[in-house]
Amino acid sequence: MAVWGRSPLLVAIPLWMSIGRAEAGLAEPQICYVLDGILFLYGIILTALYCRIKVINARANTENAKGKQNAEEGIYTGLTPHAQDTYETIA
Repeated sequence: MAVWGRSPLLVAIPLWMSIGRAEAGLAEPQICYVLDGILFLYGIILTALYCRIKVINARANTENAKGKQNAEEGIYTGLTPHAQDTYETIA
């Protein structure tokens, strides 16, 4: 938050100077290869985390389904359906 209160010039000059040094160190194709490698690793990590979440959720759902079946059988044991007709005639 403190950076946004300062002059944009104070923020831009250090960034501009560091870009100039990075430009001298690596040529354009080499920078692209580095960035491609970073993006590739990022994609692999995100895919692995997504698959992990899906597996954990699937396991939790199967455990919950088993628990619900046992609980529902216990809850509804001994209950009988409603015997009266919904539309009885009044005599």
